[in-house]
Parts: sequence; structure tokens; C-alpha cells
Amino acid sequence: MRVRLELLTVGRCRHPACMVTGRLEPGRVTFPALVGRMTHPSRGTVLFDTGYGAALERSADPVARWYRRLLPYRLAPGEACVHQLAAAGVPAEQVRAIVLSHLHPDHAGGLTDFPGAELYLSRAAFTALATTGFRRCGRLGLIRDLFPDDLAARLRPIEDCRAVSPGPGWGMFDRGADLFGDGSLIAVPLPGHAAGHLGLTLETEQGRTVLLAADAAWLSCCYRDLLEPLLPARAFLDDYRAYCSTLRGLHDLARCRPDIAIVPSHCQEAIQSLQRELHHESA
Repeated sequence: MRVRLELLTVGRCRHPACMVTGRLEPGRVTFPALVGRMTHPSRGTVLFDTGYGAALERSADPVARWYRRLLPYRLAPGEACVHQLAAAGVPAEQVRAIVLSHLHPDHAGGLTDFPGAELYLSRAAFTALATTGFRRCGRLGLIRDLFPDDLAARLRPIEDCRAVSPGPGWGMFDRGADLFGDGSLIAVPLPGHAAGHLGLTLETEQGRTVLLAADAAWLSCCYRDLLEPLLPARAFLDDYRAYCSTLRGLHDLARCRPDIAIVPSHCQEAIQSLQRELHHESA
């Protein structure tokens, strides 16, 4: 089943590219925070992540204060996901489901703006919220007051969904979770970056197969050229060995299935390329 896909930028930050590519080169790049907005034939508006949100600025959690200093970001007025959707005629209560790749603030920072949505994520990601201590929460990028009090009640673990293959030629990503039971949205584990980290594969209404790869690679060049991050960035990965394995898997997938659009959440090149394609096809 095909779905309509739109790519939204919900905040951004700027950092030295060398931190994520390992290439010792000068210059800083912009890392947008991607939100995928899907329009499902029966489920209506479904989101992949929420991007940054006002809750991150308001948070008094010590990890939030540390995060804002170490990873300064910009969220322009009206740029929060809930505001962009409202401007497009979609009120927050019409968002029926949110698929969370993982729980870092640039992916789940707007979660409290959508109180009625079912939340699809892995049990490992949910369980990580039980961790204690500033140092461990800081390394895992977990800020507890970004999450609604009823998170557990709204949780729909992907492990409870029907296990399926996204299709032929997916290599190490050949098992996923059919979120709605109709083959439209399939969550694919992409381990390494964070606990329970996952991507989402779908077929757009134009017939394009897309893998929203979240932070399995920060930039497309990372999986194309097998570039590993520098040590400071590695320190914040959940499992560095698994991250490298996933990176190699994306490299192989891109070579074997060039028809698949692989879109890391922070790669301006990949986001703009698919946006142009989607706009051209729908024009």
C-alpha cells in the first residue's frame, strides 16, 4: 500500500562535519532535524519522529541544560512540527500515530504536542527511560520531561507487530515490523546509534521506495564512503560496533538497491533530493 510522504525540517543545529565523518577538514555544516509526515489511506496523518520542540527549551532537567550547551540548536517561530501541521490544516488531535526512531531530543522533542497519538517504538528504547543517574542519562541523550506521563499507556511496541520482510535485496535489514498490518509502513531495526534505534520503510504514492534511516548515518556520505565518527561522537553511541555494522549494511543496500532512497534524518543533501523528487512527481 502506498502512502503520501512529505519531509519537514523541524529545527536544526550546526557542528563541525569532521565529528561525524572522521575526516579532518575545517568547516561546520547544518544538520536539519527531519520529520516524515505520512498520509495513510485509513490512519490519516502519521509522523516519523517529531523533531525539536518547545519542551526542550522549557525543560529544567539537568540533562537538558547540558544538552542545550553542548548541542545548541535553532527552532524558528512557527517551525515546531505541531505549528507546521496546523498551518497545513492538520490540528494536533488529527495525528493518530507517531513512529519514534529513538528518544533523543532532536527526534522526540515535540512529542508532548500530540497527546492523542499512539506511539510506535521499540521496547529497548522505552526501557532505556528507566535508566538513572545524570552521567548515564546524558550519554544516552535522555531527558525525561520531554515525554508524556501516559507514554506507557500509549505505547505500541514494534515487537508486537507482525514480522515481515520489506522485500527482496534488503540484506541485513530483511526483517521488519508491519506497523498497521497492511504493509504500508514497516519499521526496520537499525541498531547502534541509540537503544532500540529503528528506521521506517514505505512506498510513496509516486511508487518510490524510501528508507527513513534516522541516525543510522548522520550524513549520506558516511554510509556511501564508510566514514566513522571521531572519538567524541562515538562516546554518545549506544553500541559502536553495532553502529559500524549498520553503516556497512546501508552501504551494501545502496549498492544492491539503488532504487531505494535512503534518507538520514540530518542529511540536507538527501532530504532536499527526495523533496525535489516528490514535488516534481506530484506537480
